[in-house]
Amino acid sequence: MPTGDPKTVAPERPLVGDLLGRLSLDLDAIGVLLGRDGANQPVLLRLFRPEPLAVAFVGDWWTTQVLLFRCLGQGARVAVEAVDAVNPAAAGTIATMAHWLALDRAAGGAGDRVWRSAYPGGDEPAGPTRPLLRLRDVGVHGPERRPPTRAWETQLTVLPRLTPAGVPVLAGADVVLAQRLTQPEAALVGSALGLARELWAPLAAMQPEMVAAFGGGSARYLWLTPTRLERQLFG
Repeated sequence: MPTGDPKTVAPERPLVGDLLGRLSLDLDAIGVLLGRDGANQPVLLRLFRPEPLAVAFVGDWWTTQVLLFRCLGQGARVAVEAVDAVNPAAAGTIATMAHWLALDRAAGGAGDRVWRSAYPGGDEPAGPTRPLLRLRDVGVHGPERRPPTRAWETQLTVLPRLTPAGVPVLAGADVVLAQRLTQPEAALVGSALGLARELWAPLAAMQPEMVAAFGGGSARYLWLTPTRLERQLFG
């Protein structure tokens, strides 16, 4: 896990040029904090909306915790579908169900902030003040199908790495988030999303505490800049 001062984190070479101003994702003042741009300005993504949203994330457990914690900070509840594997790496998942459920305590919950999904049994309907995040950690292939979702619900499919089997997950997502990837993985992102090389190639050069966001044919590269509390909770 990276330990340096987040203010000093910088790419090894310029990554984005004018890309920072070209992202067409729905960014506004009421979204979840994704990170900060090169000018140290906060960048927010509206992950919870009146219409259902599908999001895919390719990355590690630490970053997933930070992003999930920020969603919880916006009042979201999280219903988890995960493989109960002893060894997540062997199962192609990011974490075990027990690890996911432990985030409920980190968010001050009592089993009511993060829980094992009862879907399709019908969790409590979501709303603008209590949106629902359906998190799916089921392997590098992603879920076999996308379940129907309702207003103020967002489905987040997490992948520990990207293989050809996971490309349909990215192609079917409204928003794709990713950490630093290998060159072959970055090329798969570009292929899945139909992006120009200049938009996906920097994925292989990002620093560990960076995240990339793709949507609407555009890209944005950001620094996570975890807070003191996030570092205390997640290392």
